[in-house]
This record gives sequence, C-alpha cells and structure tokens, in this order.
Amino acid sequence: MNDLYKNDEYCMDFSNEEIVKYFINKVTTHPNVCVKTFRSNEDEQSFDSSNNYKYFCFDGEKEDFCIGFWGHQTAIFILNEEFMFIDDCSKEQRSSSDTYGNVVYEGTLRDKTHEEILAIIYELFTILLGTQEIVINEIIESQTGFQYPKCRYNVSINKSENTKKFIQFENIFFTIN
Repeated sequence: MNDLYKNDEYCMDFSNEEIVKYFINKVTTHPNVCVKTFRSNEDEQSFDSSNNYKYFCFDGEKEDFCIGFWGHQTAIFILNEEFMFIDDCSKEQRSSSDTYGNVVYEGTLRDKTHEEILAIIYELFTILLGTQEIVINEIIESQTGFQYPKCRYNVSINKSENTKKFIQFENIFFTIN
C-alpha cells in the first residue's frame, strides 16, 4: 500500500473546503435533502463555508441521517445505525468495544486522496439516501489479536422505490427493497 499521508497524520482529516467541494456540494443536489450543520460542541449553525464544520445532518429536524468527520474516523449515522470509515493506521488501536454493533468499512483509504475518500463516502451516502428501514446482519470473518473482528455485513434497506437492487460496497452487501 502506498500511503499518501505521513505516519502522524490522518487520511480523513479533511479541510472544511474539501468537505464542501467534494461532498456537501454533491449532497445538496439531491431533492429532499436538507443540510443542517454543527461545529464541535456547538449548537446548530447556518451554513457558511468559512466555518470548520465536523457534523452534518441531511434530514433537517429529524436528525436521523447524519455524518461526523473526526480525522481518524468518519461515521454516517442513519436510523440509529452507524457506518464507520476508520483510518487504516488507526484500525490496530480499535477494539470490539469501539465497533460493536456498527458497520465498519474495510476498504483501504490511506492510498487515496481526500477527493477520492470523500467520493467513497458520498457513494455510501447515495446508497443510504431515502432509507426508511434498515436491518443489519453481521458475519465475523476473522479476529486478529485484540483488534475488533473483521466482518462481512449484509444490510437490508427498504426505500420507497420499487426496484430491487444488490450492491457490494467492499465488505458491505446491500439488498435494497
């Protein structure tokens, strides 16, 4: 793996400008998406690209579909479920108590630019957009040392659309409707 990042920097330590340019600008093109933003430990903010946002909600006041950017990890929350992207160099420090009950993306990230990583996160956003019900089945595939177990996830999603789709997203397998 060819790391693009120094050992002491996280691959998901995005600037606000990168988040806006490569993620939020795409998100806001979808109808029925209402972006609400927060800064760390602060109340809701009106969106201003000069602020350093770390948390966004996409469904207005409901707050059932959100994302948090924390440098070492990015997480999408939907209907009380969490999808985690963990920096490859941080995975060895994570234990099962960190990931228990959450879906963990196991694709490599440190060999990708910020634009490429945000494109992957946006792809998951589009898969989850419009989800009305979600059921997750976790299958442990390996356990190494004290790290969290590596899993395959079968995720069933119900949406209002009437087509049935199967999507593989690295170790996450989606069945829609």
